[in-house]
Order: sequence, then structure tokens, then C-alpha cells
Amino acid sequence: MHYELKRSQAIKALIALGIALIIVFAVRAYAFTIYTVPTDITTMLKRGDRVMVNRLSHASPKVGDLVVFHHHGELIGRVEALPGDTVRLGTNRYVIPKRCCDRCFCPDCKLYMVSLGSTQALVFKHQMVGKARRLFYLPW
Repeated sequence: MHYELKRSQAIKALIALGIALIIVFAVRAYAFTIYTVPTDITTMLKRGDRVMVNRLSHASPKVGDLVVFHHHGELIGRVEALPGDTVRLGTNRYVIPKRCCDRCFCPDCKLYMVSLGSTQALVFKHQMVGKARRLFYLPW
């Protein structure tokens, strides 16, 4: 009798642990993700820093926001210019289009200039995984 009671409690504990793990993995996959910065981006964000990416944030990024986006893998960068802004590359000036094209009716069809540290890239809003916030730095 006593053995069956302990076994029943152990099974209940394992079921509770399994449910908790499923919830943790679901939140991590669909709401928040921890991302390690692969290269130095600014003086504030170094290689090895950990950032938390909010996948649920659907607000448009602002200048200075850190964003993680898909482009041949996941990259992280700082938003430098918004749609409609004029940027200078060398001696030339360019206007970042407010819409990527007239054929697409996607509401997220906007381009943002993102700094990746030593380079810059134009990123579509629908390529963005979410906004990132710096958590901590691990030197190893």
C-alpha cells in the first residue's frame, strides 16, 4: 500500500514536470528566444552577448532598436534608417522606399536599413523575427 502511494506521487510529479517542459519549450519557440550575438555590432553589443528576442512584438521598429532577422540564417543588427528616410552611401543619397513594390499588398512590405557592425543591409519587415534586448555578456 505504501509503495503504491509513492509510485502514484512519482507518476504525478513526472506528469507535472513533462507539462512544465512543454510549456517552457512552447513559450521559448513562439514568444521569447535567447540569441547569442555572433559578431561585434556596436560598442554596446559585443560578440558573445546574450539577447532576448521578443517574437510577439509586432510594432514597427524604430531607429536604434536591435532586431533579429532571417537572411541566410538568423542575424542581429541595429535599425539605422526607416522607410522614407534618406541615407547617404559614399557620395550618393538614397531614399529607403516606404513599400518594397507596388505588386505586393502585404502590410509588412517595408524596408529598413540595419547595421550589422561593419556592413549594412536592407531588411524587409516580414524577415524580422523580433526586437531584441541585451541580457548579459559571457566572456567565453
